[in-house]
Amino acid sequence: MVRKQRFISFIPPLIQALHTGRKTQTRRLQGLDGINQDPDHWVPLHAAVTLDTTGQLGVAFQHLETGDRQWLPCPYGGPGSHLWVKEPWSSLLEQHEDGVERHCVAYEGTPRVGIRTPGCLGAVDHIRYLDEDTDLSEHYFGWPLRWRASRYMPRRFSRFTLTLTQVRVEQLHEISEEDARAEGIQVCRDDWSRHGDFDETLSDRDLFEVLWEHINGAHPWDTNPFVWVLSFKVCQANIDALPQQDSTSAAGQRENVESLTRPLPLPATGRAQP
Repeated sequence: MVRKQRFISFIPPLIQALHTGRKTQTRRLQGLDGINQDPDHWVPLHAAVTLDTTGQLGVAFQHLETGDRQWLPCPYGGPGSHLWVKEPWSSLLEQHEDGVERHCVAYEGTPRVGIRTPGCLGAVDHIRYLDEDTDLSEHYFGWPLRWRASRYMPRRFSRFTLTLTQVRVEQLHEISEEDARAEGIQVCRDDWSRHGDFDETLSDRDLFEVLWEHINGAHPWDTNPFVWVLSFKVCQANIDALPQQDSTSAAGQRENVESLTRPLPLPATGRAQP
């Protein structure tokens, strides 16, 4: 069965968090633009994604004043869905000891640059990581690596696959300290400590606010937008190298989604409770 080609992108520090197993959540805005024009006047009728009558995964919202409802499909799927990861990368020629030049792919978002020969789909042990003392400018024929934006990464070069375990919707300010840690914020804390000064007393949640503003400046923290909260397991392999049995059937996905649905009846005030 052919998997849907859903993908997701991360900046280098968060790629490091995936690589070390310290990131198991992400919050995304895609598909919620209409609601987020005035998020304080909308409320989700259920937290986790559910299936509508056509089998589409999403969340229903209700306007607090007019009572109008909108069904918003989730662009990432639901529990059991796979997402292949895009990240900053570079292509280059590497000269081996046998004198043969081979096209390779380099990955920026790891503690040290990782190099892989294209076509080696599989686990990360196909990728070798350079030593700290490697001079990239000299090692690669006098040219420093020029990183390409993650959006240009071909699927065949991806080295991480996420399997969603839960998908829900909530407003940004509902994130807890535990959720902030699941976002991989500790890796960002370590990275920022090495490269600049910042307030070490900030909580994980406060640091996530800084990270959010850095990535999503068009939707500032203070506007408290609705976000998709994606919880996942990380597989360090290309999505096309996963065993076919890892692909979730439609019936299995329906069962997963329904078991994780948490209906939220509207209270007297008209606002859903976390």
